[in-house]
Amino acid sequence: MNFRTFIFIAASLLSCGPAQAQFTEFLGFGDSTLDSGWFKGAGACAAGDTSCGTGSTERNERIGNAVERGGTGSPVGVGLMHSEVLAGKFGLTAAPANQPGGTNYAISGALSNVAPGTGGNLQPNPTLPSTVQQITGYLATHPTVSNQALITIGSGGNDVSYARDTFGADVTGGRAFLDVQISQLVFAISQLQNAGGQTILIDSLQGNSGYAAYFNQNFKASLDAAGINYVYADVYNLIADIKANPLVYGFDPLRIEPGVAGAGGATTSACVAGGGAVGWGVFCANTTTPSPPGEPYARLFSANAQETSLYSDDQHLSAHGQRLLAEYEYNLLMQSAVPEPSTWAMMLLGFAGVGYMTYCRRKHSRALAVA
Repeated sequence: MNFRTFIFIAASLLSCGPAQAQFTEFLGFGDSTLDSGWFKGAGACAAGDTSCGTGSTERNERIGNAVERGGTGSPVGVGLMHSEVLAGKFGLTAAPANQPGGTNYAISGALSNVAPGTGGNLQPNPTLPSTVQQITGYLATHPTVSNQALITIGSGGNDVSYARDTFGADVTGGRAFLDVQISQLVFAISQLQNAGGQTILIDSLQGNSGYAAYFNQNFKASLDAAGINYVYADVYNLIADIKANPLVYGFDPLRIEPGVAGAGGATTSACVAGGGAVGWGVFCANTTTPSPPGEPYARLFSANAQETSLYSDDQHLSAHGQRLLAEYEYNLLMQSAVPEPSTWAMMLLGFAGVGYMTYCRRKHSRALAVA
């Protein structure tokens, strides 16, 4: 069953009645795939303040320049992250935890666990926590997790980058590193479950080759071995289906690949950045106007680029892509929920009605054939 068919069927089932899966809180832990704007205030960070910045003065300034021009300071650049869209479907918010009322602890650059020589995050700010540290920090102040919390985990991409950059061709060493990261991450997730968390949504990595494939496979196997109850979002295959059918999903077929820094108008991403930039969605402004001298930021390729491009930069999904991912995750959660008795009755009546209509059509067709 492809993703379009899955989403259609899930939506059809939802139309039968209210779903029982209702949540009272959104909790996010992970990296830039979930980050809803942790660094939004980076441009205003005081010198030496490590609570809101990346650790790079230049990157902080770029983010600040973009936010002043309508950017969100999140990896999508302009628009909502899928974490925000998904939370909104349940009447919740997914604001960054370093902002008032925020419950999304995910931070761009976060590793699953602390890595040698780097700390918990690939950003130069040494105080930024890894995904495991985000979870343990939360549990330190919230020893009991609500059984009505929607817990979302998006982590591992930076572990893959670290393994590739650090171990290179030493595949054995790289895999050994990933094994440790996975083990620590799974243990932290098990602590969330033991503390009362009942609904844990796990996002796969966007890639599925080399180290990414190894991480996806072994992370899932480790979750199963640990007895963790989770809902698994196969992000890689969702993106693969979008790329195979861009027009069906509403994308420009020529704009479905990650962007290239320094390519100018030739880039396929929604946001355009100068050469050498990495993950530039976070400092993408809501304008198509190039940045003036001394105030650098990334800009939109076109006014509707977040709708026609699949990626916002070289790594992260555009606003359109984020919404599709949120829709997929939402339907997964609905499918995993146990409907109320009244909902089951409505569903059965619906199935019976469909069956009866099919029977009538066939009977009518046979009558015409005999006539």
